[in-house]
Amino acid sequence: MRTRLTALATAMAGFLLVLGIVAVYAAGPFKHIGWVDVALVWATIVIPLLGLPLLACVVWRAVKRALRPVRTMSAELRALSERPGGNRVTVPQRHDEITELAKSVNLTLERLERLAERNRAWVADASHELRSPLTGLRMQLELALEHPEDEDWPKVAQAALSDADRLQRIIQDLLTMARLEAGVLGDREPIDLGGLVRAEVARRADRARVPIELETDEGVIVSGVGSHLVRLLTNLLDNAERHAFSWVRVAVGSDGERALLMVADDGPGIPPEERERVFQRFQRLAQGAHRDTGGTGLGLPISRDIAIAHGGSLFVGDCPAGARLVLRLPLAKTAPLAGSPSGPGR
Repeated sequence: MRTRLTALATAMAGFLLVLGIVAVYAAGPFKHIGWVDVALVWATIVIPLLGLPLLACVVWRAVKRALRPVRTMSAELRALSERPGGNRVTVPQRHDEITELAKSVNLTLERLERLAERNRAWVADASHELRSPLTGLRMQLELALEHPEDEDWPKVAQAALSDADRLQRIIQDLLTMARLEAGVLGDREPIDLGGLVRAEVARRADRARVPIELETDEGVIVSGVGSHLVRLLTNLLDNAERHAFSWVRVAVGSDGERALLMVADDGPGIPPEERERVFQRFQRLAQGAHRDTGGTGLGLPISRDIAIAHGGSLFVGDCPAGARLVLRLPLAKTAPLAGSPSGPGR
């Protein structure tokens, strides 16, 4: 359809050109027109009229040939839903705008494929994690109902409540991650990171399994959502307490441009090859699995998502013994910048 319109437009343009030339000659006094002018007018009329069909055909074929890769891409895109996985469009061998378009389409398809694979893995992992406590809860209740007179019902209720609590934690973590991925963060405000850490450490001082050593600098102000930063800090401290042997250390400082929060413990540590794996959803290291039986496997992934949503980063730092997690957040614009590095190092 587009090629036909292009050829028709070319023919109309040529026809209008001929009419324009004829009108110019017709506007002049007729008595001044000689046989040469008449012949020129006739030649101007006849030659374009004879050549316009040929020109239109050439233009039609040229445009059709130029748009052939676009038609191929359109057909391949329409067939994507019929071919599961590995879908790409054909990239023309020439170097022009259509080639760039095909490359852009393939890049978009690749990103969509990675996103679909990630979503499938996410759904599979979430289904598995939710199925385990549900299965345990069902089995406990079914066994108790087989011989209700022999059961200790307060104990059964306590076990069922434990599984229900685990289900609730998993669902809450899933909802938190969904909101973070959707960009639902909330209103930001200036937050004293050192004060936030001191308040959280003081709150858990009486029930901490191991002593928590604290070192904070004053005036480390970040811009963020308080509830999210509290959740991040709670996840880091819970993780450190579960794996620590005898102590947990927390330090807050800045390097002049970014706030730094370090949480370290003297536990079994994290091998270098596993440092990124701990931030994957529902992942637990083998050496610490027996200490993390009550976790959901989402604490550190959520913490990293919160850090990224605040324009920062969360990673496992080098540590001679145990593990050390380092959080970096941009300092708020109103915060005084430190003259030299302080608090946790790199």
